[in-house]
Amino acid sequence: MKHIMRLLVFLIDATGSFFIYLIVAFIISYTKFLPFFRGFFFIWVIYYIVCYLIWRRTLGQTITNHSISDSGGSRSYAIRIILREVLTSVPGVVILTLGWGNLSIIRTLSLSLICCIIVILRKKLFKISIIKKRTLPLVYKRAVSTYFILLIVAFFARALNAELTYNHSSKESFLYARPRPSANSVKVYADFLKNNRQDINDYILGLFEQYDHVILCERAHREMTQYDMIYNLVTDPRFVDEVGNVFTEIGNVESRDAYKAFVGTNYANESAVDSCLSSFMVDNQSVHLLWPNTNWFEFLKKMYYFNNNHDKKVEILFSDRNWIERKELNFRDSIMADNIINTIKSDSINKSLIIMNYRHAYLTPGNCGYFVSRSFPGKVANVLINTCKAYLPAIIMGKEMMVPIQDGKWDVAFEQIPDSCYAFDLKSSPFGNDRFDHFVLPWDPVSSLKYEDVFTGFIFYKSLDNHIMSIGYPNIFDSDNLVKLRVREKAMEVYSLGYWIESLKDGVQTQKGIDFYNELNLIENKVLLTVFILGVFLFVVSLLLYGHNSKSVGVRD
Repeated sequence: MKHIMRLLVFLIDATGSFFIYLIVAFIISYTKFLPFFRGFFFIWVIYYIVCYLIWRRTLGQTITNHSISDSGGSRSYAIRIILREVLTSVPGVVILTLGWGNLSIIRTLSLSLICCIIVILRKKLFKISIIKKRTLPLVYKRAVSTYFILLIVAFFARALNAELTYNHSSKESFLYARPRPSANSVKVYADFLKNNRQDINDYILGLFEQYDHVILCERAHREMTQYDMIYNLVTDPRFVDEVGNVFTEIGNVESRDAYKAFVGTNYANESAVDSCLSSFMVDNQSVHLLWPNTNWFEFLKKMYYFNNNHDKKVEILFSDRNWIERKELNFRDSIMADNIINTIKSDSINKSLIIMNYRHAYLTPGNCGYFVSRSFPGKVANVLINTCKAYLPAIIMGKEMMVPIQDGKWDVAFEQIPDSCYAFDLKSSPFGNDRFDHFVLPWDPVSSLKYEDVFTGFIFYKSLDNHIMSIGYPNIFDSDNLVKLRVREKAMEVYSLGYWIESLKDGVQTQKGIDFYNELNLIENKVLLTVFILGVFLFVVSLLLYGHNSKSVGVRD
């Protein structure tokens, strides 16, 4: 029974603190967005401190007839309570160990060990203990009523916060809605965009006046619309004349000549182009068993028609290797960079666009962009295309989910601008001054940097809702391709072709960005509903406890 009561106290205080967090988040939402992690755990600690300083018991302890006993003297009571809750309470320990802007495994483990020692010794150190103490009926009623009021107010505060900050131009169901930063809270970002945005092609070509090589950081590999933007850029007459070279992360460096042969061939019709390109795609694999992304097929196809119809061609230069043998996979970034650097030097390439995904585009140590920039110091720029970031808990569970950069603050700012595509420098901008949160691992050193430290510029091309994820392309599993893929599957061992055959059995599969990016919102709302149901259950249990206590002989407080 003792352990059940402890659990009840913990749940009442945890949910009560969560309800207070939702209310506070709504109250300040017009001027500031309060993120869940730091906001909730910080308010939970404050809740404990305030309750103990004023009433010497929390809501949970009041409802379960408990209180604290102090044997250390009244003069130091406040200091001891604050230190006790900051160093030994659940929310205090979580904030101390995990609440840093960038995590350090050594720091986290060290602080965890220190907190564990203090928790073990906390009765001796702080001279405070929890004792059984009967609650007066009137006080009990007030505690239960307070909890219920917090529950109801929090429910409507959360709903209203989501309603007021939700993107109403979105076609997604309100079930996917979650609170976001308000338009007013991102005014400085919107004001910057109004005065500093440029046409995308003008911006990138302007970078080539200062830099020799520009790296574009892709969104999710299978997002379609980004390659419409890239195609528009690389077929711009100015790009063709002044740059003319595109290095890509995708594709095997040994397949460059095969692609040139494909481009140099005249086919009878589009079906023949699709068939030959599909065969080439299956041959041109690198790190994966199969690269099924529709955008890559469509981009190479459009570049085939462009190059086939123009005297001055745009060179597509694959940068990866065929990773049947995977012993050197940890050096993939440096190997791709070497392929790029060697080609630039051997072919006397003056200018190039380099398309890399995710961290490979960073100019920080260990990444492809870093190795390229080290070979051409001061001559390499990199640009991030608007996207979301990977969600670490989902990755740990083997799922792919994404959440907005900067808690959605940037996306709200983009919505204030009527244009659907533009670019800007990150240096000396409010965007560039934000802490870098694009990388999924918060303990990586890059997480301690700002966006302007990692990227030169930023491209906004279509809102997240208008992104399109797509896999599959014509003839992907025709008989010849299937034979080649089975051979590759056997050689690679770690991959199963059956997954892709099942996924693409009905042809090309597409998913709108509005569904892909908001999947986590629905899960969050389901969890939130569960918390409110738990709150109602705890309220009912509290009423039952009150009825039980009313029949008992009261002890004056």
